[in-house]
Amino acid sequence: MPETQFEALRLELLRGGVAPVYVERTIEELGEHYADLEGAALAAGQSEEEAARMARDALGDEGAIAAAILSRPELLGFSSRYPRVAHCLHSAVAIGSIPGLPLVYCIEHRPELARWGAALGLAITLVGSILAALDWLIVLG
Repeated sequence: MPETQFEALRLELLRGGVAPVYVERTIEELGEHYADLEGAALAAGQSEEEAARMARDALGDEGAIAAAILSRPELLGFSSRYPRVAHCLHSAVAIGSIPGLPLVYCIEHRPELARWGAALGLAITLVGSILAALDWLIVLG
């Protein structure tokens, strides 16, 4: 089987959520089987092209190989088998720690916090001005 077909199978398995260690082992084993089948055909007197065709035919369709591997949930990676748990763990690791959560929130929401800060500053200035004016009127009165 040509290397490009192995690469397409590798990508299909990785996209399907198979753990990378199983993908690499599968590709390695397929390569060994292909080499053995091709070598046996060459030893039997077949031409190189005929030996390659016979090896491909003996291995089977790569879609069928991928379907057989993808049908086994024990070969899937952790994040594919348990996506919600993986998402929660990823979020916890991305944040770093609970004390850092407010800092992360502030960094991610800078524009919103700037608007709230400006509105709060304006409100404090307005209320402070009204209270100062009322205090001034009470003192004069």
